Amino acid sequence: MPAAPTTDLARLLRRFRARSGLTQEALAAVTGLSTEAIGALEGGRRRQPRPTTIAVLAKALDLSEDESQLFERAARRPVAGSLQLPAPIADFTGRSSQLDELVQLLRSPYAASPGVVISAIGGMGGIGKTTLAAQAAQQVVDEFPDGQFSVNLHGGSAKPLSTADALRMLLQALGVPPTGTDDLEETAARYRSALAGRRVLLLLDDATSVDQVRLLMPGTPGTAVVITSRQQLAALPGVRRLDLDVLTEPEALQLLGEVAGHHRVIEEPDAAREVVSRCGFLPLAIRIAGQSGRTAKGLQGLVAQLTEEGDRRALLTGPGAGVSRSILVSLVQLERNDHPEDEATAKAFPRLALFDGDHFPLRAAAKILGKSLDTTEAMLERLVDIHLLETPAPQLYRMHDLVRDVGRALARTELSDSELAEIHERELTCYLGVLSRLGEMVDYPDLYGARGERPWSAGAEDLIDREEVVSWLRDELPNLVRLIRVAAGGDAAERLTAVRMALGMPRISTALMRFGEAYTAARTVVRIPVELDPRLEAGRLYQMGFMEASLGLYEASVPWKGEALPLARKLEDPTLLTVCLIDLGYGLGRAGRSAEGMPYAEEALALIERHRIHRFEVGANVAVGALAGWLGDLERQRAAFDRAISLMPSRSALGPSAAHRSLIGRSLQEAGQYEASLEVLNGALADARAAKLEITEADLLRELGCTYLELGDWPKAHEALASGLEIALRFPSDYREPPLRHYLGRAFAGLGRPAEARREWKQALTKYRQTADHRTEEVVELLAGLEGDREGGGGLEEGRGGRSDEGVVDPGPASGGEDPADRGGIA
Repeated sequence: MPAAPTTDLARLLRRFRARSGLTQEALAAVTGLSTEAIGALEGGRRRQPRPTTIAVLAKALDLSEDESQLFERAARRPVAGSLQLPAPIADFTGRSSQLDELVQLLRSPYAASPGVVISAIGGMGGIGKTTLAAQAAQQVVDEFPDGQFSVNLHGGSAKPLSTADALRMLLQALGVPPTGTDDLEETAARYRSALAGRRVLLLLDDATSVDQVRLLMPGTPGTAVVITSRQQLAALPGVRRLDLDVLTEPEALQLLGEVAGHHRVIEEPDAAREVVSRCGFLPLAIRIAGQSGRTAKGLQGLVAQLTEEGDRRALLTGPGAGVSRSILVSLVQLERNDHPEDEATAKAFPRLALFDGDHFPLRAAAKILGKSLDTTEAMLERLVDIHLLETPAPQLYRMHDLVRDVGRALARTELSDSELAEIHERELTCYLGVLSRLGEMVDYPDLYGARGERPWSAGAEDLIDREEVVSWLRDELPNLVRLIRVAAGGDAAERLTAVRMALGMPRISTALMRFGEAYTAARTVVRIPVELDPRLEAGRLYQMGFMEASLGLYEASVPWKGEALPLARKLEDPTLLTVCLIDLGYGLGRAGRSAEGMPYAEEALALIERHRIHRFEVGANVAVGALAGWLGDLERQRAAFDRAISLMPSRSALGPSAAHRSLIGRSLQEAGQYEASLEVLNGALADARAAKLEITEADLLRELGCTYLELGDWPKAHEALASGLEIALRFPSDYREPPLRHYLGRAFAGLGRPAEARREWKQALTKYRQTADHRTEEVVELLAGLEGDREGGGGLEEGRGGRSDEGVVDPGPASGGEDPADRGGIA
């Protein structure tokens, strides 16, 4: 079997330790780390240790400067991405024939009838299905350049992931924006279109039934699917089934030696065989129990503990009994240690098992345990050492579903209903606190009472670095959506928390420029029955409209904002009312109803003047100018825009200034005032670059390129659009690439370079078809006419006809604040 890449931390550590001649115990003694910690690093359960740990290891192993740098790079946290494949483990043992078979299938997907590889790995929990799939995926990852994704379907839990939620997650990962439809078949069709023409590897982990995965199957060759399930899934068409059994005794003993030490297996052969038998020959159980075999009592002592604990408390029966015994032994050993921290760690385990989702963060664990971050981290790392947790990234932790089952069984026996409810409440308030803290950091007006006597950010006051908060929330987007959905179905207090959390989501969505999760959150809470403060009621309605507009669905956004407006008037809050008026007016204009929108924008300007709400004066003038342009009043348009631009130096930071100038430049472009548009857009581009706002820069380059196209300046259009595309390719989930390729093709055509125009249009066409974009037809026509009409850029004399706002983030002019992350309307 091919080895893992040499940059894999676990393999590097094993290689360097073997070269030094040190055992794990000896290396632990030299570095001051525990033997269990060394084992966790070499086994791949801890993948990004602290820099101080890497430093002491490099020194103890006498690494050269180049080797130290390689070691440090391997330990760095990977760039965050959604639905990443699980990392392979370093002590993978056995399964050689099954691994070879699965790798062969994945390397030749076109040979498999009906053209899509579907490898269902059947077997009981803890038998190593996911581990085998991850190991195979690691060996074929280069075969799938268009993406590798993993979705945990939670088939072994009481609440399996719904097909609709799985589709939503996959579409987000594939860069397909939401459309607002609840039709499952329609969503599945968009998903299959998104996969068409791509080489993607998809792991559907822990499926519960054929019905759960049926709509997750791709419709064309090129995508390889691996499904792990405890069921046979025999009714799934085209399936290549690979059934796993428990390890053979030799394989089980080999794995026990990897964990507990091969010398112990050799010295105590009878006890070793009894240990693997008591563990049911399950890899998961052997890994957990084997760690306890490292003690002075050896494997014979472990046999006694497995027998005692298995007879005393059989939390799981049947195939899971081996895992249950192993966990109980590990916990008892912790409780009997002399260190009080170990006893507290054992007591924390059942509480940690109550977390749902694919992972949980250190901060949330500290909140539910009522401990400091440092104390909690030490406890969690101890559980990693004894195989009860994994840590895929710093301060993120994961628990195997069978381990979680045992922990929850313990929780049901040890914790009261009120204690269980309190743990859930603490988890919710943790996430609400961090979301609200980000809102405080961008200094947006407190429209909902979030900063009153009991601030929503309580418990997150220690967070002072905005980038750190954004990073934390980015990792937690799946958990945020899950918790909002759960809370929305809870009691009145939980539903209130769900609304508050949803109102905080635009802060992180605009910071990341990805709106799918915030859109889902808004839709979840907008109509749930709950008694709300009028400010929150207006907020959730407006929020829904804001999210629709953020996705280019302007017509759909107007009714929500219109419903929020009367509530804002009743509140007599001029700030809230002003924001509603600006964005409703602008939204009506974008929906082609400018005459209806203008009175709202004018009323907002009057409110600003009367109440001196200068924060939104720039946005109000931008809205009036845009509406005037759509109405054909170019003199008023230019006056409003000149006023907005003159106010920016004193009223706006660089980020909001760039956003507002982008809207102005686009409006001037749409009115045919191209030279004026270029002047404004170039100023906005300078602001965006000064503020290091790459996504905004890409949008501005697109607008500049389109303006140059209208002027027939092909070289400058090419330069702007190519630069924008270079940025967009670094942010593939934001759907900026297709229109940039679309317009770049026009620039190439205008330059008389039809082969390059064809290349860009074909790539844009593929992307447009994947998302059922209405611009598909235009690109088809451009390709068809390329050979017959090369002059004028392949039909450019007809203008850019068919350009749309879909896929262009344009929340509206009221959303300019004091920070680039602050573009979320009133919410």
